[in-house]
Amino acid sequence: MRNGNIVVYLLLLALSSGCATFDAISVRRTGADAFLADLDECTTAVLGERGALDLDQCIAIALENNLDIKHAELEARLATLGRRIAFANFLPEVTFDYTTMELNNAPTTALFGSVKTSMQDRIVRETALQAQMPIFAPATWFLYALHQRGEEISGVALDYTRQMIALQVTGLYFQCLATRESGGVFEAQRDAAAALAREIEAYHSEGLVTDADIAQVRVLFMAREQALTMNGRAYERNLAELLTAMGCAPTADIGLAASMPLELPQGALDDWILEALLNHPRLAIADRLEAIEREKVRIAVAGFLPALVGFASRSHTSNSFLAYPYVSAFGFTGLMTVFNGFANVNEYRAARVGQEKAFLAREQESLALMLEVVKAHANLADAQANLELAAAAADAAEIMLNEENAKMREGLLRPSEMLDTVARHDEAQVNAVNAQYQEQVMIAITRNVLGATYRGKEDANNE
Repeated sequence: MRNGNIVVYLLLLALSSGCATFDAISVRRTGADAFLADLDECTTAVLGERGALDLDQCIAIALENNLDIKHAELEARLATLGRRIAFANFLPEVTFDYTTMELNNAPTTALFGSVKTSMQDRIVRETALQAQMPIFAPATWFLYALHQRGEEISGVALDYTRQMIALQVTGLYFQCLATRESGGVFEAQRDAAAALAREIEAYHSEGLVTDADIAQVRVLFMAREQALTMNGRAYERNLAELLTAMGCAPTADIGLAASMPLELPQGALDDWILEALLNHPRLAIADRLEAIEREKVRIAVAGFLPALVGFASRSHTSNSFLAYPYVSAFGFTGLMTVFNGFANVNEYRAARVGQEKAFLAREQESLALMLEVVKAHANLADAQANLELAAAAADAAEIMLNEENAKMREGLLRPSEMLDTVARHDEAQVNAVNAQYQEQVMIAITRNVLGATYRGKEDANNE
């Protein structure tokens, strides 16, 4: 009775634990705390005591810590495991069985009257070892080739993910630099508006300007101050996006060192198109997708063929009443579907259509890539033209500033006018620098379209 109570108690305990409610709030809080702790630890380990980061350092950190890249690495590992699982179809299948049977009495049979004779031992043990090996199974070969192409696609996709993350980091890096440079311009314009407001207020006290003039200059000052504040927030957003792409906490504080290491690709437009068609990862993936569909066609054809499997087995029994306790068997079996030919035919037709679809998809991808190369070529030319124009404007602003300085020294220029000239000069200089940043971004995009994305100096040296 006591044992029965224990069993009932254990059963109730198991049922109560199985019906326990899920405390979502507690689980989420625990998960959030663990995530923040891990993220802070990773950010500290990655950034550490680093100074200002240049482009190569940002890309290197991103390639090491970006979560999208880690996800692609896991996908590649899964594809490798899938290919190894498919390879198991070529290996022999071996099974081992062991059974033991004990009877309260040895089985007997009646001969006549009360005379009986035993039929087998009271305790009998049976062992059996069986092995079978596919002899002719074409679908197995094609299935393995299909998984090989899938593994190759995962490898190409992993490399393409790294390229896209490097391109994203490059764009965000130069966007942060451009926003930071613009901050100085907005600050100079704000200071010029403040000086103008002080002058207008002085004139207003003497009755030389109206209240409307005062209101307008105050609005101008507020607008330029707001532009400076909004630029600061834009820099914070861009920096947070850059840190996230690098796999770090978006609230971390880092400095950026300006660097422009990207070089213009060589060759004409036709050379760029050919390079893109030969090297871009998207076309490499499309090639393998078309190969997968071709393997599916072969698998569908293999559905019409018989599958032959060889087998061997050896068994043993401890029953002493048997004359031969060991038994060996060899042979092969064949399997061929006969009455589902309609399904096989349509599966073959569907596989052929899938192959044609993959071929057309590859052609579409090729045309789209050619168009991207043409656009990148044109956009890069525009960026270079803007760079020349910005450099000329910066030179003109420098000359203007020198002339205004001379007028200022002679007392022919008011302070507000001088500050406005300085602000325009600073803006021209920043526009020239930002034009260089924009050219670097367009070079990065062009290299990405060509399948040669810039991933840092070390990667460039390994190419």
